[in-house]
Amino acid sequence: MSTDEQEVAPTPVEEALEDGEPTNLLEQLAAKRRDISEHREVDLPVPGYDTEPPLLLIRYKLLDGHTLTQIGMKIRRQQGDRWLRALNAALDTFIAACVGFYVDLGDGHAEPLTYKGEHIRGFTMELAEALQFTKDLPDNTTTRHVAMGLFGGNDVAVTQHSYLLNRWFQNTSIDINEELLMEGNL
Repeated sequence: MSTDEQEVAPTPVEEALEDGEPTNLLEQLAAKRRDISEHREVDLPVPGYDTEPPLLLIRYKLLDGHTLTQIGMKIRRQQGDRWLRALNAALDTFIAACVGFYVDLGDGHAEPLTYKGEHIRGFTMELAEALQFTKDLPDNTTTRHVAMGLFGGNDVAVTQHSYLLNRWFQNTSIDINEELLMEGNL
């Protein structure tokens, strides 16, 4: 073998990838980093729709810092007490992060929630029509109204759901349903 063709030994992480399971500290940390970076979406159950099938799920994407800053600036400009601003921050985060609505019929598989043949992808009037809560919405309905309507106007349900979403934002590699079971919240 010439000097131009010298073989370079693989790094421990490269070896671990070839072997399948990480065996040392660096390999384990590299595996965790890959796990964190690969999870960009999560399905969260909606309170009140989460005890028995069909389960209603909202698929959320990870938001970037710029989007979260924009939400925060918008909320700071609003009037109202702290509770209302916190509630609006939660609703606006749901709205920005929502990828779509899904249903689990009890088999552990999330299928798109459809209405009139179309996947419901946000807090829209189609969602309110599909779940039959349009009569509970004001005439000047906003996306926030629809989001709040989904939660039955229950502020605490909104804050609990926000807590779960924020837990996932902090560590995208966690199994949020496992976390709920461990905390006794599911």
